Formats: sequence, structure tokens, C-alpha cells
Amino acid sequence: MTKSINKLVFVDDDKIQHMINRKNLLRIKPDIELFFFENPFEALDWLKINEADLLILDVNMPEMQGWDFLEELVKTGNKIRVKMLTSSMDPMDVVISEKYDQVSGFLVKPLQTDVLMEMLGFEV
Repeated sequence: MTKSINKLVFVDDDKIQHMINRKNLLRIKPDIELFFFENPFEALDWLKINEADLLILDVNMPEMQGWDFLEELVKTGNKIRVKMLTSSMDPMDVVISEKYDQVSGFLVKPLQTDVLMEMLGFEV
């Protein structure tokens, strides 16, 4: 049984995707707490003092790559579960992800409703 997702953090530099994902997630689960960050440094600071059930982390961002973000997160001791978000599935990303225990898979942009429902533990 997947742990229930009540508090979800997105780290992605794409504002449009934030708007779409917020709308779709709230339609699926109106009481979910959502936190969106375009700036990965702000997200790291937030995660130092806040907890969440799942982190959706973009692989490719201009300020900091997702893998660098994960390295910083590991240094803080934060064990949040992570799904990597990508627009193009590079097989090397899967190899890299295997060195992080907290990475539990990949999501491909744009996130489809059935993927969001499954991620939140709903029957699809």
C-alpha cells in the first residue's frame, strides 16, 4: 500500500506546468496541500524546515539540475520520497537515479490525470 499523499512539493522551473498541475491535483484531491517552487534553492530552504509526503523534482532546470538538488537534499538528511520529472526520458537518468534510495520513479511531462491519480493512490 502506497503511503497517502497529503502534502506534495513540486520543484520545476515551468510556471505553466505549475498552474496545470495545481488545477488537476485539486480536482482529484481538493484537500491536498501543494507547494510549488520555480527556484530550487528556495525549495531546499523550505524543505529544511518543512515536511512533505512526496517531492516531484524536475531533472532539467536552469539554476540547478535535479541531480544536484538531490545531492543537496541528501546532505541535509532529508529522506522525502522523490519522483523525478522529465520531458524527455534519457536512459542515463534511470542509471543515475539508482544511487538515490529515495527516488521511486520518473514522471513524464506533461503529467496526465491518470498518472496523478495513480500517484495519489486512487484507482485508475
